[in-house]
Amino acid sequence: MKRGHSVRMVAGWLLVAGLMYLGSSLEAVRAAQVKEAKKYTEQLKSARTAKEKVVALQELGRLAAIQKSLVAEALPYIYKALEDKDAEVRGAAAHCLGQCDEPAEKVVPLLHNLLKDEKQPEVVRIGAARGLAAMGGQAKAALPTLRTLAKNADKKDRLGKEAKQAAKAIASLIKDSK
Repeated sequence: MKRGHSVRMVAGWLLVAGLMYLGSSLEAVRAAQVKEAKKYTEQLKSARTAKEKVVALQELGRLAAIQKSLVAEALPYIYKALEDKDAEVRGAAAHCLGQCDEPAEKVVPLLHNLLKDEKQPEVVRIGAARGLAAMGGQAKAALPTLRTLAKNADKKDRLGKEAKQAAKAIASLIKDSK
């Protein structure tokens, strides 16, 4: 009996120690993510080149997909990047914004308009399609446009491929939610 009791005590102690270690590791990861978010927010605010802005937007989108609150401070700069003179920046901002879990009634019309605007360069429209896909079922209003772009595209058309993937992603999430 004593041996069984000792084994359970040791197992219990190891479990508690493991949980404490896991808890401190999660806190360290969270602190690193907050630090990264601040770094990329500052980079987006003060970047001198389009490439720096694109990298910051990509990283902020990645962090937003983990937890929206990480990018709360960056949101005004992300919206501002949608109007940047550089198409790569606008495309990255559109994709990032879709990952930020902002209110659909605010974001879907913005991204949908970018997607529909044939005057926008392809990279911007692709970013908008990716942003809408990231929003999932909330982007239901953009499905007809995405399907039309996918249907009318030839096999080499990058926008058509992205539109098709976005439409599939949105439609599947709508079906799953029913």
